[in-house]
Parts: sequence; structure tokens; C-alpha cells
Amino acid sequence: GIPGGAIMPFYHALWGYRDRLRHVLCRHEQGAGHAAEGYARASGRVGVCVATSGPGATNLVTPIADAWMDSTPLVAITGQVSSALLGTDAFQETDITGITIPITKHNYLVTDVDDIPHAIAEAFHVARSGRPGPVLIDITKDAQQARTIPQWEQVRVEVPGYTPTYDGDRDAILAAARLLERARRPLILAGNGVIQSEATEELRALAERLDAPVVTTPSGRGSISETHRLAFGVVGLYRTWSSAKPYDEADCLVLVGTRMEEFQSGLWKLVPQNAKVVQVDIDAFEIARNIRPDAAVVGDAKVVLAQLREAVPATEGRPSTAEYLSYKEECEWRVDEECRPDGAPLRSKQVLHPLNQVFGDFVLVNENGGQDLWSYYCPYVKVTATRGCVAPAEQTCMGFGVAGAIGAKLARPEAFVVCVTGDGAFQMYLQEMATALQYEAPVVWVVLDNAALGWCKWIQRATGEKYIATDFQAQPDFVRLAEAYGVHGERVEEPGAVAGALDRARQANDDGVPAVLSCAIDPWDYPQGFTDFHRDVWGLTLPA
Repeated sequence: GIPGGAIMPFYHALWGYRDRLRHVLCRHEQGAGHAAEGYARASGRVGVCVATSGPGATNLVTPIADAWMDSTPLVAITGQVSSALLGTDAFQETDITGITIPITKHNYLVTDVDDIPHAIAEAFHVARSGRPGPVLIDITKDAQQARTIPQWEQVRVEVPGYTPTYDGDRDAILAAARLLERARRPLILAGNGVIQSEATEELRALAERLDAPVVTTPSGRGSISETHRLAFGVVGLYRTWSSAKPYDEADCLVLVGTRMEEFQSGLWKLVPQNAKVVQVDIDAFEIARNIRPDAAVVGDAKVVLAQLREAVPATEGRPSTAEYLSYKEECEWRVDEECRPDGAPLRSKQVLHPLNQVFGDFVLVNENGGQDLWSYYCPYVKVTATRGCVAPAEQTCMGFGVAGAIGAKLARPEAFVVCVTGDGAFQMYLQEMATALQYEAPVVWVVLDNAALGWCKWIQRATGEKYIATDFQAQPDFVRLAEAYGVHGERVEEPGAVAGALDRARQANDDGVPAVLSCAIDPWDYPQGFTDFHRDVWGLTLPA
């Protein structure tokens, strides 16, 4: 968070709790919100961000909206003008509760000090239970300054109308099990809900019992190790090669914790023809919202997947799975061949493919933009650990990864954290390099530098080559900027130099120093999936 006038009493009180509460001073409130998101996504715990009233609070709106779209447990605490001044357009008064009603699970305006304990306890309960999401607590300055003796034992968390369903209905489970038992080519599609419910072991166990391939949405990456024999990569409008065949040929599709919206899973109309659909989601509102299932189970993924495993018979040596495994080997060989570190100019895939070799089981933090297509949707990086991928899936905020990587590192200090970002997104939050250094959160920012807003420029190329507001004609020297912040910086321009630069960045992290790699990539470096997307959805054709 960042202090300010209306939240200063809160910060004054923090002094007495400095042995129990660690505060991280970010350089922008929006960066603080994204860092809290990164912490929550990497740890599974609730992320907390703090800001003052007015502009401080409104700067949190974007990360709150991002947490809402991505079902991230977040508590945002904001200061507000004194209660006597509410509604007078006082200095830095903004109706932040009114602004955030559509993008929070619940929010509070606290004007009485005795209401603070209940609001805090209830906010954390709501944020992390059921389908996780953000909660905002706006506390007036006079309530912060007042005195009380909290009666914590008397706090009762009761939210009228809020009763999440965890256990799947028995009849619904049996209906889903019957479809799976009849299927010859079943496929499990895992979304972010699997990760949020800590259901990765249950997912793996069901897949192994069925001997069925598992594909994931981009935000579901990490729900199964991408080195597991039954893991076939990412599906969506951009998808990995290995996922295409088992997805397109599935006769029974099990959707777990995914909304099946456009970018994440591919348009609902791209569901395999004649495939039976089983949908599992903790949010009843999502059932049949984008796709009509043949069987639906409302419940927590961890519980329901275990129930399904008990209800279906075991299958060994499924012929279709053997066929897909052979296909998967061919795809992985193709990836390795494509990424050989030779030739010029430097390509994004040549930068990303060595990451697993250099960093092992690292946490991948992603961005929005052109690099998003390469690292998030394409097969050049493997996510091997639970909560090993942190990314803005739905709101796709530029700059999320720069700050989100810091939160992820604070949550997982033992892990290497690598953020793949573009030069446009990096410049939105590069000041957070100072936060990483100050709070000993060494991360690696891999900046794919094409001196442009690449994704937007690629679209302009397809719509008549009318380039406006997408080229950076005053591009900074990212290496010198990094050095100015006391961060290790290095410029990479040749494919053969990538592995050595990554290794030096890893060594810097080992020494407690963040690192920035500025990689000069081909400005027309877009993946094939990008072309497919614009042909299939927008009716555009990009040059080869």
C-alpha cells in the first residue's frame, strides 16, 4: 500500500504491530493492488492492499476489477473523509464503495469504530470462501481515530443470502459419471477454479483413473504439471499444438472451474461437435451461462472431483490416449526444433524456451499484450508447479506482471519468479523495481522489446497498415534504467546470447538482486495462433 491523509491513522496504528504485520511500500497504488493479487495467486491466501481516499482509492479500481474477473481473493482497505463530511464533496472525497459495487463480492463503508472488527472478519471470510473474489472496506477517518476494545469472541460472520455450495449433489454426480463411463475419448478441461480450490491432486487422480487427457485454460495452467504424461497443454482461441487433437476429437468434455469465455477457452461454439459436456463449478450462475451442459454439478472442484473419481470405473490403457501421447511427442519435438538458438533476428520463442532449463520449477508471471500470446498460450514454457502461473486472464491489465511478480516472490520466497513482459507494459510500472529491491524480492523481468505496442500494431497491419499511436519513437534504455534503480540489467540481441543472459539473471537473484533482461525481438514476431484468431473471429488475414 501507500499512505495518505485519510488513511494515516491506520498507518499510525501499524507501528504497534510491526512485529506481526509486514507492510510493503509500493510506488503506485495500482502497483500495490496488482502486487497483492500476485501474492494471493501465488500463495492461495488473501492479498491485502491499502490506499487513502480519493485518487488513492480510485487507483485501486483496476486491480479490484482484475481480481473480480479472475476470482482472486483480495481485501482492499481504503481511508475515507470523516463521517461528518460525507456527501459534501470534501477534499479527496470519492464514493469508492459506490464505484466498486459491480466489481466486488461485497463492500463496506465503516463510520463507527465498533463496526471495524465485524467488517474485517466478514471481509476475509467472503473474499476466500465459495468462489473467491475482492472485498473493499472503506473506513472514515474519525472511525480510525476513535477508540474501542474489540470483542473478537462476539464477532459472528453471517452474510444473508451467501451460502456457497461445496458438496456435489449425488444425482448430479451419478449423471456425470454415466456420461464418462460411456465415453471413448473423454477429455478434462481444467480452469482457474481447480487452482483456487486447491484441487490439483484430485484432478490428477481423476485423470489417471480415466486415463484421459487433461487440457487447461490459460488461467488454469498449474492445475496439472505440464510434464505429466496426461497433460496436453492449453486450449483457447490461441492454443498449443498438443491440445488441438484431443480437444477436437473429444466425445465427452469435463469442464472444471472454467467459464468457457472467449479468450480463455475458445468461443463456446468451438466445443467439439456432438461431444457430451459435464460442467463443474462452485458458482451456480456459471452453469449453462456460456455453454449448455448435458450434466452439471454445482460444488467445490476439490470435493466434486473426488466424488467423481469414486463414481467412475477405472480405465487402463485407453487406445485414444495412446494415440494422443504419440501425437504429443511429435508436437514437443517440433517445439524444440523451432526454438534452436540460431539465425536472426531474435524471436520471442527463442527467449522463452530456455526458461525451464535455467530456472527449473519457477513461477511464471505473465502480462497482457503481444508477449502474452507467446508465454501464456504457446508451448514454449512449461508450468510444472501448482500456482506456478500468475497472470491477468480476463481484465488483462498491462503492467500487472511487473508488480504482480513482486507479490508472488513475497509469497514464494523460495521460488524463482520470472515475469515475461513487453516494453509497453513494463514502462507502466517500472518504478516498482525500487519496491522489489527495498523489500528483498528478487525477480527476473524478461522484457520483449519491439519498440511498440506489439499486439495493437499487429492488428493495424491487418487492417490496412495504418499505424498510429503504437510505435515508441523515444524508447528508453532499459538496462540503464535498471542500473539506476540498483537492479541488474542486460541487453540481449542475438539468439545465442539468451541462455547466458538468463543464467546471469538467475545468479543475480541468488545474490538477492532483481534483474531486467531487455530482449530486442523482431517487431513482426507474432505466433500462428494470433493469425488464426483474427481469421476465425474477426475475419482478418495477416501477412505471412
